[in-house]
Amino acid sequence: MDPLEYYPSVLFDRKNTFEVIKFVGVLNIETGEQESQDLEFLPVTWSDYERIYPYTSAYGEGSCQHSPVSMASLAEKYGDAVCMRDGFMYTLRSHLCDDEYRVYLAPLGSGNVAEAFRRIFADAKKFGKKVKFVTLTQKYAIRLQEAFPDRFEIIEDRNLAEYMYRSEKMGFFPGGMLKKRRNEVNAFWARYGERAAVTRIVPEDYDDILAFEHRWLSDNLDSHDGNALEREERMIRSQLMNFDRMHLSGIVLRIDGEIHGFGYGTKLSDSCYDAIVEKGDRSIPHIYKVLRQEAVRQCALDCDLVNAEEDLGIEGLRLLKYSYQPEFLLRKYIATERGKA
Repeated sequence: MDPLEYYPSVLFDRKNTFEVIKFVGVLNIETGEQESQDLEFLPVTWSDYERIYPYTSAYGEGSCQHSPVSMASLAEKYGDAVCMRDGFMYTLRSHLCDDEYRVYLAPLGSGNVAEAFRRIFADAKKFGKKVKFVTLTQKYAIRLQEAFPDRFEIIEDRNLAEYMYRSEKMGFFPGGMLKKRRNEVNAFWARYGERAAVTRIVPEDYDDILAFEHRWLSDNLDSHDGNALEREERMIRSQLMNFDRMHLSGIVLRIDGEIHGFGYGTKLSDSCYDAIVEKGDRSIPHIYKVLRQEAVRQCALDCDLVNAEEDLGIEGLRLLKYSYQPEFLLRKYIATERGKA
C-alpha cells in the first residue's frame, strides 16, 4: 500500500487556584458537563484522564494529538483546555492563540458536527477573533469544508502527518522489506546475550530512568534544540510521576544491570497504541531497533496499530520512519478562517 494513500483508521491534580479560561456557568460534578450555552474551557491536568479518554478513544482516529496523555504532558507548550458539552469535547490550544486567531482542535463527539463547529465559531467571536483549527484529520477537514464551503483555507501540513504501523510488523519485523531490521536486532542479541535484559517499567525503575534521561540530555545538547530537550525532560519526569494514573506502559533495557535505554507509550484506543518516548545509548549498536521491537512486543501487540507520531519535517527522521514500512500516514490539516472576525 502507498503510505501516502488515505487509509481510514480503525480505530498535579487540579489546584484550587486553577485558571478558568472562560467561566460563566457551573460544572456538573456528576456528568462532567458544563451547564451553560457558552464553551467554558478548563486547563487539562493529570487528573483529567477519565474525562477525556472516552472522547479521544472513540472519535480521535488514533491521532497522538487526541490523547489525554499528550494534552496533559504538553501543557507547557500548548496549554490545552477542554470543555465537555452536549456530547462533544471541545479543545482550545490556549498557548497558540494570538491577536487574530483563537486556536482549536476538532470537536470530538457524537451528534451534529456542523453544530459543534458553529459553537466554536461563536466562542471565537466573543473574543473578537477568527477561528483556526490545527492538526485536523482528513475526516474533520472534509466535514468542515462540506459544512462551511469557502469559509476556511484548508492546507495539508505534511510535517504533522503521523506514521501508523501494524503492531505485528513492528513486533517481529517480518518479510523481506524488514529483513535488515531483523538482522540488526539479531546482531544485538548475539553480541550481548544474557548480559542484556528488557523488562516492563515498574516504579522501582523511575529513578534510574530519570538518571539515564539526564545523561542522554547532556550528551545531546550540542546537536539538538536545547530548550526542546529540556522541555522534553520535564515532560518525561511528569509522565513518570503519573505513569499508572495515565495508563502508560513501557520497557527498560539493561546491560549488566545498568539502564541503556527505555521507551513507553499509551493506548489511544483499543486498537491503537501511541509510542511516545524512546531513548537509547547510541554507543550500543542497534539499540533503537531493539527498543522499538520490544516495546511493541511487551506493550502493544493487543492493538492493531502503533502510532509512531510525526517527523516534524526532519529529513533524517522522515527517512527512518519510512524505513519501517508504515501501513499508512494519518494526514493532518490546518484550517484558517478567511475574512474578518
